[in-house]
Amino acid sequence: MMKEQPRGRNWTINGTAQSTGGHFHKVTIRGEARVTGDIDCEQLKVMGTLDVQGNLHTGAAKIMGTVAVAGNASGEDVNLMGEMNVDGDCNAESLKCRGAFDISGLLNAGNIEIVLHGYSRAKEIGGDKIYVKPQLRFFSGGLRRLTVDTVEGDDVNLAYTTARVVRGNRVEIGPGCEIETVEYRSLLRVSDAAKVHEKTKL
Repeated sequence: MMKEQPRGRNWTINGTAQSTGGHFHKVTIRGEARVTGDIDCEQLKVMGTLDVQGNLHTGAAKIMGTVAVAGNASGEDVNLMGEMNVDGDCNAESLKCRGAFDISGLLNAGNIEIVLHGYSRAKEIGGDKIYVKPQLRFFSGGLRRLTVDTVEGDDVNLAYTTARVVRGNRVEIGPGCEIETVEYRSLLRVSDAAKVHEKTKL
């Protein structure tokens, strides 16, 4: 593996490389990259594999490959079509997911849209608008599911989600959900194809 500290404001990897991190304008990974520290970039595009041993902060991010972060991850506009694993928390202004993720801490974003293409997991999910639905084509409920301890938002619309607590202002629990407790303020709709053990109006 080649070790390098990228020069200038852009870092492009087509093969295999390692860096200590730093601040860059645009990072493009088409091969395999390992960052031993923190990395901060304004644009991130991953078509290969990015392994960050520290924290990751990005502006606009398009992830079609695999990203692993040992610390916390944060971004503005995150478009996930591949796989993301975060050992800490993940914060974004907007998150669109058509892939899969495993977040050990909190997933927090203003707008969260998740189209389940596989098994995804987070300890907690928080946001203004949270929308989870399956990919309809060739759907298999056992393989495409979100598992989370707590979901909290203003508008919450879930499908094929397993959660202990779902809390929100307007809450819709769709098909395939298994929820222990739902706490809502103004609206609650529950599909006949969902299981909710306890409902509480706040």
